[in-house]
Amino acid sequence: MKKQLLGLALTLLVAVSMLLGGALQAEAGNFVQVADTGVLKLKANGKWEKEYRSKMGDVKIRFRNVLNFNDNKRYHLLIWWRDPGTDKYIRVADGYSPKNKFGYGFKVFRDNRTGRVFFAMDAHGRLVLYGYDTFARKLEMYVDSNNYYSPLPLPSMLVRPDGDLELRFDNVNGTVNPTRYRLFWDAGSNWFGYEDLNAKAYSGASATYDDSVYDTSVRNAPTIYEGVD
Repeated sequence: MKKQLLGLALTLLVAVSMLLGGALQAEAGNFVQVADTGVLKLKANGKWEKEYRSKMGDVKIRFRNVLNFNDNKRYHLLIWWRDPGTDKYIRVADGYSPKNKFGYGFKVFRDNRTGRVFFAMDAHGRLVLYGYDTFARKLEMYVDSNNYYSPLPLPSMLVRPDGDLELRFDNVNGTVNPTRYRLFWDAGSNWFGYEDLNAKAYSGASATYDDSVYDTSVRNAPTIYEGVD
């Protein structure tokens, strides 16, 4: 009788573990795309500004082409955040970006499980992902496409069907399979982890870029966003 009860208990424990494991796995990806600006081609002293509302809070982004500044500080980026139920925005980003002949674009992502908001800044040759931690009230740079190997020049970011983010690299005409990395939020390290989704053949491929289809200056720059303390 004791053996039967022990066996039943073990069976129930395994079943519960499987259910919990499945639930945790299902919650691993909860990203949604809130906004996509497309490419912003701003004239001298021109600006783009947009406010996005969500149940986790509101975000406002302003990006301006500063005519009288040098090429390393050609664009001024400001980002504000407002908590739900409050009237006042707080500034979470204030800095500059270098000149880029192809323009910049932004995507805004939200992790519905953690409440974090992320901003992907795309410079048509380099992409960085910043996140505002609503608990620590701090802006972090989590991803820089320069730190991920690809023989293809154009990075972008999207939400995968499983709810995680994906950093991918393409060529201009899309005739080659993209280089792909799955990005997932690792609660243990409080940072993004990644999974290399690429074929082994990529590991030996040489990285060559055509300067005429993207701006090499943004790839070679120390950063495409220099914050101001």
